[in-house]
Amino acid sequence: MKQCIITAIFLPIYLFAQDTGSAYDQKLNQLRSNLGVTENAEFDSLVYNTLVAKLDSLGIKDEQLQDGFEWGGGKAGFEAYIKNNIDRLLSDFILSLSGSDSLKNQTDSDSLMSQISVDTVKTSVKPVSIEEPINPVEDLSLETEQPIKNEKKTKITKTKKSKLSGLRISASFGKPLAVGLSLSQHTADFNSMISVRTPFGIKIGPIFTSLGYEFNKFSFEAPAEIDTVSSYFGSGSGPVLFFDISKIIKIGGEKFGKYFMVGISNSEYGLGFGGGYDLSLFLGSLPISLSVSSRMNIVRYDDIGTSYWVSASAGLGIDIR
Repeated sequence: MKQCIITAIFLPIYLFAQDTGSAYDQKLNQLRSNLGVTENAEFDSLVYNTLVAKLDSLGIKDEQLQDGFEWGGGKAGFEAYIKNNIDRLLSDFILSLSGSDSLKNQTDSDSLMSQISVDTVKTSVKPVSIEEPINPVEDLSLETEQPIKNEKKTKITKTKKSKLSGLRISASFGKPLAVGLSLSQHTADFNSMISVRTPFGIKIGPIFTSLGYEFNKFSFEAPAEIDTVSSYFGSGSGPVLFFDISKIIKIGGEKFGKYFMVGISNSEYGLGFGGGYDLSLFLGSLPISLSVSSRMNIVRYDDIGTSYWVSASAGLGIDIR
């Protein structure tokens, strides 16, 4: 009788345990299937890594798996984690599968509806032929903006130079530095020179040749102890030609004016000839320039014959550019 009572008590407990173990094994196999591992595979580090990757793909971060397989207790710890969380894991996998299936069904449905709409439009829309006569276009003209006359005149006025551009009037002061043999015993004093260069002339290649006029004074005093030698005091003037060689000799650029000159000089002692050069330094935009000049004058005197002198001078000029 006592044995029957013990059997009646422990038999249901044994049967319940058998049912519970069988259900847990089914859940384990379901979990293995979801993870894509073989049936009855052990829950080792490979399955651990597979589970972590699966959860990451679903966007699930489980803090219980952050320590890794070894630090999480190895195989025993991993099996304990599976036993405590298997229901939640299977639920997460079931939800993810159902969500992906519904999304796929919705995508297929949308694609089908879109195809139906396109086919409907293609069958409902028929080409319409419109034939209308094309008439020639009349009174077609292209309007262009006309320049303002006042502006055109203003631009021309600004670019046009003055009629007096190129005029120069200068005064200089200098002294003979070398004389001919007939004047070698005379004393040469300082003398003045006035030079005018007009803007009128002609351009030959890069050289512009303009007309001018010069007036210069000279003074050669004879020594007092020689009575047979005469002194010569006077002035000479006459037309000259100025040759602008600034574009040939480009040293100094536009700041310097470079001219070569030749001319005729008439004085009370007779007709003479002259030649030389002018070097002008322009002072910015001011119509004023500093000049250095050199002249060689040849004069024929009645008593001593032909003689010459070479002088150098410096002066100040007014330039209209």
